[in-house]
Amino acid sequence: MTRSEVTAVTHIEEHGAAPAPLSAEELTALEAEVAEVELLPRVDSAAAAARAERLLRVVRAHGLTELEMRAELAQAEVLQRDGELGQAGVLAQQALRWGTENGATLVQARAHYVLQRIFLDLGDLSRGLEHSLRAVELLDERASATMRLDHLCRLGDALGLNRDVEGARRRYRQSLAMAVALGDVDRELTVVNNWAYIEAQHGDAETALGLSTRLQELSAAQGRVLTLGRLDTVARVLIRLDRLAEAEEVLQPATDPEFRRFDADGDAGAEGLLALVRVQRALGKLDEAQQNLDVCVEICDKLSLGTLRVEAREEQAELHAAAGDFEAAFHEHQAYAREALQLQSDERDARARAIQAVYETSEARRQSRRYRELSLRDPLTHLYNRRFVDEELPLLLTAAAGRGEPVTVALLDLDHFKCVNDQHSHDVGDQVLRTVAELLEDAVAQAPDGSFAARMGGEEFLLVLAGGDHAATATLLEELCATIRAHPWSALTADVPVTTSIGAASAPTVPVPDPAQLLSRADACLYRAKRAGRDRVVCDLV
Repeated sequence: MTRSEVTAVTHIEEHGAAPAPLSAEELTALEAEVAEVELLPRVDSAAAAARAERLLRVVRAHGLTELEMRAELAQAEVLQRDGELGQAGVLAQQALRWGTENGATLVQARAHYVLQRIFLDLGDLSRGLEHSLRAVELLDERASATMRLDHLCRLGDALGLNRDVEGARRRYRQSLAMAVALGDVDRELTVVNNWAYIEAQHGDAETALGLSTRLQELSAAQGRVLTLGRLDTVARVLIRLDRLAEAEEVLQPATDPEFRRFDADGDAGAEGLLALVRVQRALGKLDEAQQNLDVCVEICDKLSLGTLRVEAREEQAELHAAAGDFEAAFHEHQAYAREALQLQSDERDARARAIQAVYETSEARRQSRRYRELSLRDPLTHLYNRRFVDEELPLLLTAAAGRGEPVTVALLDLDHFKCVNDQHSHDVGDQVLRTVAELLEDAVAQAPDGSFAARMGGEEFLLVLAGGDHAATATLLEELCATIRAHPWSALTADVPVTTSIGAASAPTVPVPDPAQLLSRADACLYRAKRAGRDRVVCDLV
């Protein structure tokens, strides 16, 4: 704002509860500051929040509802960036309803802009894309070039995350040209960084490299220090190109406590350290990797960074294995699996609560049910998860006991699955897990009603068979083992075989079997199958 605009707004505030009518200059000043605050959250959230609150007092006193909605949307974006998705969603939905009822297209556009980011944060990429498209379509002639740039770049992000790389490229090219024309270096850096990230994740490696180089050169030319988030983008590109030594060098600033304090991200550098640890492990620098992982864990524990802490535990298991300490790796991986499943359930519950806050109508109930179902599903394979097993298995055992029918639980563990990840990639490993899940679903379709499959964590699955005689159950499990072995894996894993070991146990129906004891017996059978040479079934059916 200019000095005259600041004076005008201050004059408005000093009028108290019954302000004098606005002059044309004062109204223009208010509109200018609202437009400025709308663009501020991505640059300075704290300043945006303070200025939006001050503006709200003024515009409400004068009954300027459209400006009030726009200022509240700036508040909503700050809340979203702070992780308060429920509160942000309520404000955004209120503004969207008002804008729709009153034909205020700019308010609608800004509401969709905020909702886009909320739904992407909630993991609903398709709905995030829908809001992003509307945010661009509804911008009217009052939108500044900078606002159009921000909306267009966000659309590129949403398209890229939905794997429409070509659509993302078109929007990034447009928004990058706009940033250059405006001379807005901050936004130029943002567009280049986001574009490079999408190309590294889902697009062309050489394109990603060119963008990464531009990001570094532009930052250097402007005297800007790349944040850890942007260094992570550069490193991802180099990793994609298998240039690990260079990726390690790029991520070295994460080891500097002063640099981590300087960085604006809320994880205090923990994510950057974790990325460095993974690269150093791949390079065989195990001692350095362990030192950096210890610092990462310390930060995670201090700041209660649950998701990163779980990822760090998985990396610790990988480090133990790389050092040849397989017993420690096994125990660490068990802890990782338990914590990952709990974190997954907690995050899904939090998403359900956020959705409930966003919608207070029947839509809320539909979305809440949807996220309740998602909370019981493994996001990678879409099989049921450990939480579903903990809830459903006791009920199933009790019901089966009442009918005098046996229940068999079978634990399946993919043999030498680490070889798939190490010799190919985690993406290939994920495809293998999804394919095994489909084969398990096929087996469930042939099993008695009430049977189900679940992913227990990592490469371990559970098959629960309700009813059926022991001979039929044993035959089904042997056929499943053979089906997994005979599947045409070479298209995915080349010469790396994919087989499974299965341990199964059933129990008498009286008294009602204890789920933990039944699973423990199945686990013992699985251990025997592994010791006997893997790729086989061991049963304890009584």
